Amino acid sequence: MNKLSIYYITILFLTILSTAASGQSTRRLVKDFDHDLKKDTVYINSDTKTLVCKLSSQKFNKIESQRIWKLNFGNTLVALKDGFEFWNDYGRSGFISTFAYNKKEKKMQLVKMKRTDYEVSGTYSGENGGTSNVNLLTNKYTAHFRVVRNKKVVELPVIQREMVFPKTYLQTFSDDINFDYEQKCVALYDQYQAKNK
Repeated sequence: MNKLSIYYITILFLTILSTAASGQSTRRLVKDFDHDLKKDTVYINSDTKTLVCKLSSQKFNKIESQRIWKLNFGNTLVALKDGFEFWNDYGRSGFISTFAYNKKEKKMQLVKMKRTDYEVSGTYSGENGGTSNVNLLTNKYTAHFRVVRNKKVVELPVIQREMVFPKTYLQTFSDDINFDYEQKCVALYDQYQAKNK
């Protein structure tokens, strides 16, 4: 295979990969979130640093989140069967906030948060981090962390705890809740890695 063929195959592969990625995530989603068979819209407003939602059941009135103070370059929306995910990444760490329609309250509710941190203490890049998630409907928190000891990566025991946050809807959401979650995660990480030496 000559260099030109390899070049075209590489370009084709990257184009297919880019198309697949753009089909799954975007900065704007059009989907029926409130289950009335009419298309609703949610999008990221980079100018105001907010999430904006327009639901047909609310006569497409603009529903806007609180300010997302650290809206980073790695932000996107991902459609789910029962709602959407808002990804806000920071290179070595990031948050995924999951929203679903609450039929009783007739609002988009924050139902789950996930967190990735590749460098919890800043000493060994990419090795002493982990992932965690909290289900905000059940208050169940699960985390998988690693530490570096004697130049070896060691998996800590899985952390399963109760973690409670205030009920949050799209219009009351800001990344303050993400950073509150991060603070609690780091505190548990410090506690567990000290206990499991």
